[in-house]
Amino acid sequence: MLEQLVLNNFYSGFDHDLDSHAHHFVLETCQRTLILSRNDNKLQDKNEEGQETLLGLEAYSFLLEVICGLQSKLVGENEIVSQFKDAYQKYVSSDQKDSQLLVIIEKLFKDAKEIRTNYLLGLTQKTYSSIARKHIINKHDADSVLILGSGQLAEDLINQFKKKTTVFISARNTEKVQKLARVHNVEIIPWGYHANLLKFPYIANSIGFKGVLFNEDFFSDWNQRHDKKLFVDLGSPSAVQTSMNYEQGVMKLEHVFQEGAIHETQKLNQIDKARTAMKSIAEKRQKVFAKKKLQKQSFIKENLGSYANI
Repeated sequence: MLEQLVLNNFYSGFDHDLDSHAHHFVLETCQRTLILSRNDNKLQDKNEEGQETLLGLEAYSFLLEVICGLQSKLVGENEIVSQFKDAYQKYVSSDQKDSQLLVIIEKLFKDAKEIRTNYLLGLTQKTYSSIARKHIINKHDADSVLILGSGQLAEDLINQFKKKTTVFISARNTEKVQKLARVHNVEIIPWGYHANLLKFPYIANSIGFKGVLFNEDFFSDWNQRHDKKLFVDLGSPSAVQTSMNYEQGVMKLEHVFQEGAIHETQKLNQIDKARTAMKSIAEKRQKVFAKKKLQKQSFIKENLGSYANI
């Protein structure tokens, strides 16, 4: 089954326009857009800058590295697991999902869990949310923070901040916001009016959007209101448009990536061991799928022969 895999790796924010091809599994992150299918090379001829097409075992191995955070700029981060699970749930609900592709994705989760447990625990790699907390709380000693968004990253941010300071939350999805506010006992700031947000000197944004939600006018007003401030943008794709930099009060993803870089030899050794194990697991998974395929073909052949003699 693995020999049928086709994985196209595009840049983040790539407009794939796959409404008519719902059997594709799509994962969109702040670094890339991954499109997985079986025996479908239609996207291979897109000729997009930086496009990469991986097949079979190579595709499976690459996806393992992605889920384990080894293809992330924050090496070893675990936010990617939540993003993968969200994409999986969306795919499961599709009427045109590929049942065999689902089996492969589920095995990916299982194999990735084994790798993380055996090789990546204790890596102590900083994550997006912990870096945001470090800068807003440790460096700025904020007495309150506004979190924008209602997804998994927003909840991670709440968990990082709620024991250290007063947390507020704002997002367009009313139902999700109310649930987060109820579970974590945080206050909701109504979405839709920038004036509601401008009063907060410390903001952590988790909203990814193919457009602009916070432009130069927003940051100009926000900048004038506060002397001490920090806006941490973790959205993917970024919905922020501003010329302000970290020294001026805006921390962007590239700064977060730089902060989370791994240099320690011990951690690099752990990662090398994880990659070696991934190759072994992927090869073993390929053999298991191939064996099951042969067993199924043999069963069909034997039964067809039996029916022919009736």
